[in-house]
Formats: sequence, C-alpha cells, structure tokens
Amino acid sequence: MANTTPEQESPLSPQRSVATLVTRGLIVLVALGTLAIIMIGVLLPGTPASLPGTGTGSPTHNGSGPRVGLEVGDAAPNFTLNAPGGARISLSDYRGRPVLLNFWYATCPGCLAEIPGMQQFYATRRASGKDSVILGVNVLDDAQTATSFAQTRHLTYPIVLDHNQQVETLYNVNATPTSYFIDRQGIIRLHVVGPVDETTLSQNLP
Repeated sequence: MANTTPEQESPLSPQRSVATLVTRGLIVLVALGTLAIIMIGVLLPGTPASLPGTGTGSPTHNGSGPRVGLEVGDAAPNFTLNAPGGARISLSDYRGRPVLLNFWYATCPGCLAEIPGMQQFYATRRASGKDSVILGVNVLDDAQTATSFAQTRHLTYPIVLDHNQQVETLYNVNATPTSYFIDRQGIIRLHVVGPVDETTLSQNLP
C-alpha cells in the first residue's frame, strides 16, 4: 500500500483553508456594503422633484415656515404678472388678506358659469368692508380681449395675464377654471377644479 502525505490525507490543506476563509470574508463584506447602501437610500431623503416653472426643487422650504408647494397646508408659490393696463401685481401683495386665486379665460364654459357669482360675491364683500381678494389669472387671452371681457362683465376684482403660461405651469393647472383658496398667511386651504359656487366662496373666503 502506497504511503500518503499529510496534505493528501486532509480534505482541506492549510493553504486551501486560508483561501476559503478569505473568499467567505470578501463575500460577507460585499453583502454588508450592499446592505449599507440600501439603508442609506431608505433613510436619507432623495433630491426633491422640480416644481414646474420654478427651476428649483419642490416642495421647498421658506426658512423655518411651511414648505412652498401645491398641497393644502403648503405656502402658495409667489409670482408676479402684468395686469391688462400694465401694472405689475404679485401674489405676495395680498399677504394678510384671504385670496381666491382663480385661473380662467374668456371663452371657458366653466369660467363663464362661475364668474357672475364670483363678481357678485366680491362686490358684496367689498361693500361690507371685508378685505377678501379674488385674483383672476388669465391663461390664454391677450390684454385687449381680457379688458373687453372684464368691462362687459363689470368685473371689479384684479386680473393678471399669464401670457407664457408660466404661472399656469407653476400651479400645475390642467383644467380651467381652477381655483386655490389662500389664507391670510399665504397658506393654501382649498384647491378646486371646476366652477366655484357661492357656498364654497362663503365657507372658504372669509
């Protein structure tokens, strides 16, 4: 019977045992590294998506105050547009007053249905000393068309022109009319798609 060496008698030589341990150690390290990457992705917030029209992340935070966004409870994004007469009007001009931000255009059926009631509501509130504001953002018409419409309908609330649809995009308006009810602190309290009725106005525009 032939003699055998200790290496032949052992199923795992010392060199092979060391190599196996090293390989297993590398596998464990790779697994732990993968787990760490997954946990970082779960626990750390990702980069927020861009708010249309802002070029910045949304929702954003305004210092220590509420975030700027389009959900109820968010601070309404500010903007500045021209009135038909050329005056510059910003949403922030009305801070401290409740605002109905209303997106419309002259031949929009839903707009034609809601505008008479909105004007009556606005005129009544103004006559009683209320400081509520309706700000109409025209998303389609030129200055002449918007002015003619306002004169024909005897509108007395302010109107601005969104010629490039920047504010329409900023507020993610996909249907017209669309309205945002904003409180005295500039916080969105209600978002309505479609015509606004008198009950909704009375309950949400003090």
